[in-house]
Amino acid sequence: MEKGLTVRETGNTVVVACRILEAELKAAMAETGRDYPVVWMESGLHEQPKKLTEALKEALARTEADYRPDTVLLGYGFCGNALAGIRPGQYRLILPRIDDCITMFIGSRERKRRLENGVGTLFLTEGWLQNDMDILTLRQGFIDDYGEEDGLDIFNMMYGNYRRIGLLDCGCCPLAPQAEKSRAIARALGFEHEIYDGSIDYLKELLTGPWPEERFLVKQPGQVIETRELQI
Repeated sequence: MEKGLTVRETGNTVVVACRILEAELKAAMAETGRDYPVVWMESGLHEQPKKLTEALKEALARTEADYRPDTVLLGYGFCGNALAGIRPGQYRLILPRIDDCITMFIGSRERKRRLENGVGTLFLTEGWLQNDMDILTLRQGFIDDYGEEDGLDIFNMMYGNYRRIGLLDCGCCPLAPQAEKSRAIARALGFEHEIYDGSIDYLKELLTGPWPEERFLVKQPGQVIETRELQI
């Protein structure tokens, strides 16, 4: 939990979010005037769905004990079904109905498909560019662990369908440093590079409501998130 946080009069709402969303979430909170406490989760957990599930259960239990919230807003996508089995305690749990957090900044899966236009695109944001587990680090990790030939084979099995780096400019951070780093990644991988308009509107809607069923999953106290609800 972020140091220095105390229980504040904020309508008894708490946000539990992946650290990779930090810049965009802080901007969305500033724009909406929602000064909710935030419990930040380690960004690398999305790479290990089972570990993420357990970490979220523990974080939600601590959040309930520390804040006694009426509502918890979850700053995550469905993350490979990692949210299956999550059960809110004595509070309402609200989360975006999206496959991953990148879709949150694109706006919808339909727009994501339009931007890709048939080219496998690895979309990046400021948070992803600052993540210790960026794609170049992952590639080098495979090489270090398995040798260059086998490591690259494993990497290509995982990322072989990608041909483009797509930087999402959400207007929260200076664009030039992000573009410089994302272009360097594209060059190192031999990918195309494009910059697209991103948006924090989904995060703003998460913070303020309303939460229409087609865009958000709302679980009442004690209702478990079922695997079938994560199929979109």
